[in-house]
Amino acid sequence: MRTDGNNLPSILTDSIRSITGPYRKTLMSVLSSKRPIGEFLRVLICIEALGIGGKERQAVELIKGLASKSDIECLVICLETDEFYLHELTNIQVSIEFIPRRWRWDLRIFLKLYKIIKSYQPDVIHTNGLMSSFYALPLARLMNVPLVNGSVRNAFSKAGFRWRLERFLLNMSDYRLANSHAGLRSRGFSERDSKNVVIYNGFDFSRLEGRTGNGGRSMRGRDTKTVGMVAEFNPFKDYSTFIQAARKISERRKGVVFVMIGDGETLEASRREASGAEAIKFLGKKKNVEEIVATFDIGVLCTFVEGFSNSVMEYMALKKPVVATDGGGTRELVVDGETGLLVPPANPDAVAAKIEYLLDNPTIAKRLGEAGEARLRREFSITKMIEETIQLYKRAIANSKEIAVRDDLREGNAHS
Repeated sequence: MRTDGNNLPSILTDSIRSITGPYRKTLMSVLSSKRPIGEFLRVLICIEALGIGGKERQAVELIKGLASKSDIECLVICLETDEFYLHELTNIQVSIEFIPRRWRWDLRIFLKLYKIIKSYQPDVIHTNGLMSSFYALPLARLMNVPLVNGSVRNAFSKAGFRWRLERFLLNMSDYRLANSHAGLRSRGFSERDSKNVVIYNGFDFSRLEGRTGNGGRSMRGRDTKTVGMVAEFNPFKDYSTFIQAARKISERRKGVVFVMIGDGETLEASRREASGAEAIKFLGKKKNVEEIVATFDIGVLCTFVEGFSNSVMEYMALKKPVVATDGGGTRELVVDGETGLLVPPANPDAVAAKIEYLLDNPTIAKRLGEAGEARLRREFSITKMIEETIQLYKRAIANSKEIAVRDDLREGNAHS
């Protein structure tokens, strides 16, 4: 078996042996049996969490879209108990099972997941992250279920053990699904291979229905402008650049408030960096993000690397002009000068200049916001994302059946 990285296969093979040892007979009986094909497409989605984050938001949108289809059954397996988005799934026809890990590499999850797959007998398995792929992929291969690996949600370059492990798992998967071409290329995969697929994130405009837009009014006066950034506080989001740009602008002009929405490991460091700047506000983790974004005059996203930003999509959906770091998949979403303005990475002066340009030119800002909303509706609808994903499932299942037929023919020829 060819590998990419140092001894990566041993992690999987050791884990598989822990399952296949005492359960080998049971596993082989499952492998040799076939569930009768019914009228439903049966999908098992294995995700890592329902907590706050762009990956989690898109998982929820996909699950809701699949649940709306009368010819699709969907079972969701969640590896963590964070329930930030769970309320959005409570009134739809979908089953959710939590099998939380006690520690990161909890090998007991293999047995729990095996039992679920054996009982549910899915036609296809879809994972959305490193850990969900780590657990689901070996079982999918053993049980002859095609697996769509959707872990490429960013455009990180080669970065240590986790990157190599993820790439190994992607190599072993039936299909590799990315939400940007930049993300796919960052893992060393070519768009020319039919097993490498890009399906862009989709935005559900029904999320905006009934929104009042009052979520952030208390922080601003009638003539105050609001510049906001929505992102998790982690080492890959460049809040420092945003804070530095906010300080520069605040020194030159009054009447501008800078707000940040999110939570995470770098939040306290960002608070310290913004200490003493009255114009900078931290709103924390919020569920009514759309209501707060509706109060923005400009939406900003400063990052070191990005896949396909849900935050930028929210800005665009609400017709807000965008200032974003040029890199990763952002260029695939934002057309510089047409639907927003792109800036070099880690450049507070450039960010401040673009923000002030939009503040000083409200007509241009309005045009960019309207063009962004139109592009989002035209190119990145939730309907398009759901339909393309379903077609990928069907392709994976059809390809799996073709392989099974060829294997049967080879076995028959070998015995003739």
